[in-house]
Amino acid sequence: MRTIVIQSYRTTHIERWIQRCMQTVQEWATNSGYEYEFIDDALFEYVPRQLRDKSSTSLLPLTDIARLGVLQERLASAYDRAIWLDADVVIFRPDQLRIPAKSGASLCHEIWSYTDAQGQVHHRRGINNAAMVFDRGHPLLGFLHHAALELYGHLEPTQIRTTTLGTDFLSKLGRLYPMRLLTQVACLSHLLVHALSANQQPELLQEHAKRFGHPFHAANLCRSKLKPAALSDASRQTSLDADKLYDVVEMLIATEGETLCPTHRQ
Repeated sequence: MRTIVIQSYRTTHIERWIQRCMQTVQEWATNSGYEYEFIDDALFEYVPRQLRDKSSTSLLPLTDIARLGVLQERLASAYDRAIWLDADVVIFRPDQLRIPAKSGASLCHEIWSYTDAQGQVHHRRGINNAAMVFDRGHPLLGFLHHAALELYGHLEPTQIRTTTLGTDFLSKLGRLYPMRLLTQVACLSHLLVHALSANQQPELLQEHAKRFGHPFHAANLCRSKLKPAALSDASRQTSLDADKLYDVVEMLIATEGETLCPTHRQ
């Protein structure tokens, strides 16, 4: 089964931690016998011009459309299977991360850990598109691409959030349509990344791993959520800069994710 792994990011001012994440993916792809492709801002060419010209507060919904478009194109050419991994995904157990052959179509299982206004921690189940796998000919890919185009075209700019075409839509769809989910890539909220960086709150990390419910060998660090306003901690007055994020990535690689998911280490 000829497989391609695709990632995309800009080519200037690339954060060191993002480079390190993409390196782990490229190495995993090569060692798994997959082809690897990096796409720069040319990714947006897979979005119709009339949608690119539409005003929006975030580029992320456009990347949600574009990634589906490029996956369709690759599967229509020489590949039997196409895998998408976001640039902020780090693979820390490459020998254990395996994609089953002929999986059809798979999106990413998510447990999002966050605090409410009262400071209480919650763990919300969802589906995201940070990691996606599609076999050639599976109808879900075409449907998701069509739905993303229609939603972006019909919604007003003020109605389009960063997660409108990704987690929001996919999680709602998953309540109605039985989707196969990848359970080897966890999604880390800024709450969890803070805990990792500070080497604190092991009980929070363990609870997340328990709620996730499966061994995972890679993690999406959710760069879009790692903004100073979101990362500010009123009690400690700390934030995560690029160097701290790089340290988190290196720690996960060095420990094979033991700090993140010790109860699931194999």
